[in-house]
Amino acid sequence: MRLVNGRIWVKRKLIEGDIVIDEDQGIITYLGKDSHHITYEAPYDLKGKIVVPSLIDIHCHLRDFQESHKETFESGANAAAAGGYTHLFDMPNKFPPVNSKIMVEKISDKIKKISSCIITPYILLNSKTERPLIYEYPYIKAYMGYTTGNCLTTQEELKEFLLKSSTFLSIHCEDNETIANNKKRFKDSLENHCEIRGSETELRSLEKVKWLLNDLNLQKHPHIAHVTLEKSIKLISKLNLTFEVTPHHLLLNTDDYKKLGIWGKMNPPLRPKEDQLKLLKLFLEGFIPVIATDHAPHTMVEKEVQQLSGVPGLETSLSTILNTLQPLTPEKINLIVEAFSLNPRKLMNINSTSKLQQGEVADLTIIDPNLKTNVKGELLHTKCKWSPWEGQELQGWPVMTIHNGIITHSII
Repeated sequence: MRLVNGRIWVKRKLIEGDIVIDEDQGIITYLGKDSHHITYEAPYDLKGKIVVPSLIDIHCHLRDFQESHKETFESGANAAAAGGYTHLFDMPNKFPPVNSKIMVEKISDKIKKISSCIITPYILLNSKTERPLIYEYPYIKAYMGYTTGNCLTTQEELKEFLLKSSTFLSIHCEDNETIANNKKRFKDSLENHCEIRGSETELRSLEKVKWLLNDLNLQKHPHIAHVTLEKSIKLISKLNLTFEVTPHHLLLNTDDYKKLGIWGKMNPPLRPKEDQLKLLKLFLEGFIPVIATDHAPHTMVEKEVQQLSGVPGLETSLSTILNTLQPLTPEKINLIVEAFSLNPRKLMNINSTSKLQQGEVADLTIIDPNLKTNVKGELLHTKCKWSPWEGQELQGWPVMTIHNGIITHSII
């Protein structure tokens, strides 16, 4: 495969050039200014397009099993490829939940058939999870507040894990006690969702993590999922923890929620515009290391009737950020590559390379920064077929994804 005339991201700079890929070995065999001396079939002309290391999503919900009507590993992988991703980390609050070796094996049997991207499952941290598995498995998820799946982690379970394990732990920080108290103050309704799960639920949950680490005198560094507040980031920084932010919390707020209604309902919820703009400012200044989709599909009927929390995002996350950062500069491209590609790889300690150079595995995302397309749920690869960005025109889209030297999605 030969890709010509692209702007290739190499060592934080964009260079004009060509890439040649050995599809059998899945590696880059040439990266340079002129590949005309190398014989291949008709090349892909990437004029005006940008080539970056492929995207990694450290937080998504691929459903399957008893929820295969919402999403399957296969449909989620197809959505990922369309969004520029080659590796997904899948959350464990499924039906049934991922809390046993048998469930991990069942997932492995399903995902081994998928070649478009790598899927790595998390397991749950709670009382129902097989105890040996908790301390053997590399990726663990704790829920400090009830959310989809009702898989709550108690303070004692969190304490025991932190004392005994050093594996990667991602924490959903919404304080369950605060949520319960707010439900006494506010009617539990769609209109009050952002108040019931207000900012204090996140901050109090983080304070509990802080107290736990201090009381136990531990130098552990759990990861905090989908952070929504500047105040949270300041506290997280003092604790030397890692964290992620979603595109919807970066770009949408409670004003949008009033318009979107159920299509903008997620946990944690959207925040007031003032908080959202502070979060976006932190990203633009380089203080947000990882963007994760928290892709959480439900069918349209389920959203409308059951008012479930969660929004899809694998296919639109990169585009929403590209659109926001227009016009794109090399500095803005660096921000995107760091948050979507480099830092996720480092954080999850995965083998997939972020280097675009000869001899490295060809995991690439190709972006057309000028392509303008309206978001249409019916055209998405996710089974849920809707988006909170429905009807919006976004500028900047992934147009080709290459995993292990093979094209997994292309509209070129």
